[in-house]
Amino acid sequence: MRILVVGGGIAGLTLAGLLEQRGFSPDVVEKSSNYGGLGYTLSLWPAGSNILKGLGKYDELLDNADQFEAYHVLDHDGTQLHGYDMGSLADEYGETYLIWRPNLVDVLQETISEENLQMGTTVTEIDQHSDEVDVTFTDGTMGTYDLVVGADGIHSKVRDLVFGEVELTYHDMTGWAFWVDPSLATSGEVQEHWGAGRFVGLYPTEDKLACFLAATVPEGTPDPVDERLDRVREMFDDMGGLVPDILDEMDDPADEMDDPAGMWHDDFYDLHMDEWTKGRVVLIGDAGHAILPTGGVGASMAMESAAVLADELTRTDSKYLEQGLEHYVSRRRDRVDTVQKKSRRLGSFVMVQNHLLAELRDKSVKFYSQERMEEYFRDFLSSEI
Repeated sequence: MRILVVGGGIAGLTLAGLLEQRGFSPDVVEKSSNYGGLGYTLSLWPAGSNILKGLGKYDELLDNADQFEAYHVLDHDGTQLHGYDMGSLADEYGETYLIWRPNLVDVLQETISEENLQMGTTVTEIDQHSDEVDVTFTDGTMGTYDLVVGADGIHSKVRDLVFGEVELTYHDMTGWAFWVDPSLATSGEVQEHWGAGRFVGLYPTEDKLACFLAATVPEGTPDPVDERLDRVREMFDDMGGLVPDILDEMDDPADEMDDPAGMWHDDFYDLHMDEWTKGRVVLIGDAGHAILPTGGVGASMAMESAAVLADELTRTDSKYLEQGLEHYVSRRRDRVDTVQKKSRRLGSFVMVQNHLLAELRDKSVKFYSQERMEEYFRDFLSSEI
């Protein structure tokens, strides 16, 4: 089949790599002119990392990631509420890794042919017919395909063109990420400070340490770069533990993370759609089922969806494409919906704004046992994809 993948991020590159491995030659277009250093540290769970085994890139993952070995939850003042050992889950299901998003993209990019990837390009028009799709690109060229895959993120152009305007759900949260001194945390150990309507997380990866801050704010709250440092410090300056040291590390408000001082910013939206397919167009990853970053599973879910779609496409052809797309949806729908609901509940729990409710939340975390933590993740880790 003639396949176009719009979006060269984690979902799109995973799909394209798997398809090439199976004898396809998909075209991939990516709107960014270069990948640069944009992004933050991701958790890559076994269902995602195991796909790299099939792509022959697992060793490259190990070279660019830290194993997620322990998880510590601290309160507003920096007092530990609970610590969890992730080792038993790793023994049962496989290791979970912490990796900087650009490093994962670099690993995935190596799985596709250079001539199949066109940077600085996306789609402007999609015209569907009964047996093919005509596509117009931003550079003025056109192409005809049997299938168009929208893997172009939460603000998907493919989704807008084919499915119309789909409302994103804002969850009253905004966030910033930047690099801090690696000595503030131990390799493999995640630390999260939970305040009232505020969150500070430390995520080691390779030889770096990423910090992620989040705060509850109304939708549309401006975040001017020239005022960012003062604003963020004021929002978090009453928190204890490592937070004062973290705030001291902020010295560059730029909207990027391609150097140790850069900073990334975004608001927290997710996306639930009743339909992921329309004719010969299908959505994967954040384009169809964006999940809140509080769940820590978005990258793995995107790679899973790419793997399932690739699997179904190898067992059909252009004539029976609709059936293959239906199978893709049926295999993914329940799992995606379940994980999305869990991520929303977790986000509301972590980011509760009321101080009294935050104190009750902290008390409940003290009694949230290792066994209950394992059971929470076991549902996710044991489900079929």
